Amino acid sequence: MVVRLGFEELLGDERFFPRLLARNAHGRMRARPYGPDVPCVLLTGGPGTGKQQLLEALRDRFGEKAPVVLVDCADPQYEREAGERPSCRSATTETLYDIALRMEEWDGPGGAVPTPRFFAGMAAVAAGQGLRQQELDEELARYRPLLGPPSPWWSRLFKNVAHGYLGALAAIVAPAAAMPLVGAALSEFLEMLATSGEEPVQGTYRNYPGAGGSAATGLRLLGNSFHKGEEGRRFAEGFLFRALLEDVEAAYSGPGARLNRIGRPAVLLHSSNWPVGRRLLAATLAGRAEGRHGCTVLVASERMPEPLFLAGEQRTVELSVYQPDEQAPPETWEWLPARGTLGRSVLLLRMPSLTSGQVKQQVLEQVGAVDNADLLLRAQDAVSRLSGHRPRMVQRLAEAAARLPGLDNDRDLLGHPVLFDDAPAPVRDVLLEELVVRRLPERLPAGHTDRWLDLLTHLSVAHSGDCARTLLRSGELEQPAGGLTADQVQQYLLESGWPACERHFIGDFGLRQLLMSRLYEPAGTDPDTDPGTAPGTGPTTDWHRNHTLLHAHYRGLPEAPDHAFGTTAAHGLNHDLVAGGGPERAIRHLAAEFPATGTRAEEWCEQLLAIAQAPLLGGPDVRRARMNVAEIVGTTLERQLDQLLHAVWLCEERTRPADAAAAEKMGELLGALALAHPGAAPVLANRAAEWGGRARGRRPLQPCACTSHITWGS
Repeated sequence: MVVRLGFEELLGDERFFPRLLARNAHGRMRARPYGPDVPCVLLTGGPGTGKQQLLEALRDRFGEKAPVVLVDCADPQYEREAGERPSCRSATTETLYDIALRMEEWDGPGGAVPTPRFFAGMAAVAAGQGLRQQELDEELARYRPLLGPPSPWWSRLFKNVAHGYLGALAAIVAPAAAMPLVGAALSEFLEMLATSGEEPVQGTYRNYPGAGGSAATGLRLLGNSFHKGEEGRRFAEGFLFRALLEDVEAAYSGPGARLNRIGRPAVLLHSSNWPVGRRLLAATLAGRAEGRHGCTVLVASERMPEPLFLAGEQRTVELSVYQPDEQAPPETWEWLPARGTLGRSVLLLRMPSLTSGQVKQQVLEQVGAVDNADLLLRAQDAVSRLSGHRPRMVQRLAEAAARLPGLDNDRDLLGHPVLFDDAPAPVRDVLLEELVVRRLPERLPAGHTDRWLDLLTHLSVAHSGDCARTLLRSGELEQPAGGLTADQVQQYLLESGWPACERHFIGDFGLRQLLMSRLYEPAGTDPDTDPGTAPGTGPTTDWHRNHTLLHAHYRGLPEAPDHAFGTTAAHGLNHDLVAGGGPERAIRHLAAEFPATGTRAEEWCEQLLAIAQAPLLGGPDVRRARMNVAEIVGTTLERQLDQLLHAVWLCEERTRPADAAAAEKMGELLGALALAHPGAAPVLANRAAEWGGRARGRRPLQPCACTSHITWGS
């Protein structure tokens, strides 16, 4: 799995992560890179790029020799557990408690990692809330396991010193010692926490802002901060994370650690773009900006190319970026503390896409023995184009292609079943569940979560913000939109990690194909068993309704420039082709606009190309027949343009193999137009050469951000 996902370049011996963790799969490394401090690594990539799988691979491969704790910052369990006692818990402290428990349960080389500093902080937070006797007993007893039994080597080397203060801390929170802690009793309890904890607790909490060198005062201020509104609680949570990391790092420093510990410990934060993750990351980076070094490796997953909490930061240097498929990792880490510059200790690791070879290998592994090499190649090409080489999409689409279905169009593959929750389901619906429904934008209002997929499905036919706004104003989209604007939807898509495209509202090619397929053929329909009512064949389906609405909108506008299509008329005619209005209106428009001279020839060619970029879902495909024999009843020019439009339409189809005959025919027709119309000849001849070259090279005639990676076949 690691090799198929393209992670071996990151996880193999002497590669980036073994060097960062100072150990390989077999034991410790000779040298630890990056000196006394290590970068905070942010894995950046949208849904389906393998961030979670990489974090799990790190845990599984390196977690036997050193504690490697993986938590999901979006896990609702932390909110639920915090809600059981909200006066002294939060989703963030529950996440930290989970990390601390797993550190204490560690039973590899060096033994358990107790967390007395974090324990004392949580005890102080609980003690200051005026809980009833039983509640306080339960809360303090809950944190008692974090102290854990000291490991034998520690006790022997340090003559039970550690056992002494850990035991003393445990005695303080024994049920018999618990009492209503207010006034002097609370002060006494905090003083006992500070003194019994000796240097670990005192060394941390006497440095709490405003403590004046008194650990007991620091513990009291920590508890107060936890209840001083959002900002105070955020600061207290950050300090508790600092205390937890100091506990972990204490176990990995000193002569005992050198003899008994291997490598560096690690904390892995999945979904760090969610509030808990942002708070933990911001607290850690703020500490490093102030000069606090640390040996604990922190790796977090982030959907956006640059995290939101760093995006607005004023900085004099660019963030460090590592792209495994393009460059080697940094050999050194120049880290200089600078207050207020959180990004100085961050290394952004761009998740690598799979190579063409890895995509083909993934399909081959699903297929097994091959009887028909042509079908295999066709399936591999379809998976490559639809997936954009995103690892999760490659995996699922390869599963769908396992039986080597005959494919006329790549989108045919999206209806093939894969196993999901132990039952077969169309791969389209499975991928939308995994990449959209289970990866909702973090700031999406709660009332929109159940309608998000439906909204994106409708907007899959939009090219621009104006297109999307037109659809959102329609009565059919009033309920799915629920008041969201096109700008908000686009921002939520970006924050979810989906890319933008200058020519498509849904800026990821593969996601757009999934959504369009769902719009044309909604879940639960079966065209094989009920062909007479198959979705997409009637005039009232959502697919046709949306395109008809957009055609009517742009047809009703005055002729004007259009960012995506050159003119509003061309924009409307593109939707008309899809809506089933036939190509006649587009042909007559192109004939009426055809340039007698070269002054408008460039614009005309752009309009032709824009109109022809129309997805064809369902129904008979007559494009090949009409590029050879025109069907329109009209002038010679109109009949030539009938053939040319259909040839260009075939060449620009992005979900089927390259059509060499269409590319050749397109060149012939453009050449014939150039001979018949000398005034436009230079531009037409140039387009014949340019477009022909792109078509023969299996590339889009008009590439955009979401199709620049696409090739038509091997």
